[in-house]
Amino acid sequence: MRLGIIANVTKDRKATHTRRLIKWLEGRGVAVYVDEQLAEDLGRLFVPLARWPEMGVQFVLVLGGDGTLLRAARDLARLCLPMLGINLGHLGFLTEVEISNLYDELPMFLDGNYSRDCRHFMEASIRRGDEVVSEYLALNDVVIGKGVFSRMVNIRTWVDGALMANFPADGLILSTATGSTAYSLSAGGPVIHPELEVMLVTPICPHTFYARPVVVSRQQLVSVRVDTRHRGAPTVTVDGNEGRSLEPGEHVEARLSDSKVTLMRHEDWNFYEVLQSKLAQSEGVQCEPEDL
Repeated sequence: MRLGIIANVTKDRKATHTRRLIKWLEGRGVAVYVDEQLAEDLGRLFVPLARWPEMGVQFVLVLGGDGTLLRAARDLARLCLPMLGINLGHLGFLTEVEISNLYDELPMFLDGNYSRDCRHFMEASIRRGDEVVSEYLALNDVVIGKGVFSRMVNIRTWVDGALMANFPADGLILSTATGSTAYSLSAGGPVIHPELEVMLVTPICPHTFYARPVVVSRQQLVSVRVDTRHRGAPTVTVDGNEGRSLEPGEHVEARLSDSKVTLMRHEDWNFYEVLQSKLAQSEGVQCEPEDL
């Protein structure tokens, strides 16, 4: 068996959990491939992620939290490698195994006793006229924000060319069903079952009563333009960790992608049970100093 490992080196200080996991796997005859950062930290041979399928990697273990899994999903998006999320953080909707239970549960996954949870990506682009300036894949969301100034911006949103909304707000969230339990949920959006192939358009603090979250179908194209009268540019953030400013004359387009990521789950995994459990846990979540 051959497996890949991607880890958040900030959460896994000194790669303590990763070193133990590699030793445990190799002790059972499993060949292990690691990402570039881990290869450097551990002094191991680095094989580019794009070559993992041809090397026979069967699935990838991702150590961290949801943010780590989101980054890994984008990095592996074109490789069709299933991922098992191992939670080193406080709260994870996407990760499946807690680090405290890893060695009790991992043998089940190694033996092939798991279910597959397939999630759609969103394709987003920043355009200037018909020119594509930047392109992104998002598993959770694309957030269009007002930038560094506190004043609101005016947001105009079209669906398949028809004007859907025009209102002042702090921003707008375009999310997948997966992202409905992330920032969109905090902004008042509904929870959407991940099997639904839809996108969610959620205003952030709109300065009007009529602006409400809207669900659009997989086939529809959402276009967003932001008008601002203050200095400074609005921003586009993808899955919370990449993006850039919107320059004058640019707009954002997004639609659900044909690309998917496969998350490995326990055979008895149930979305609603996880939802209830995670929302209950979130009531007691506290930030550690390094998270501030």
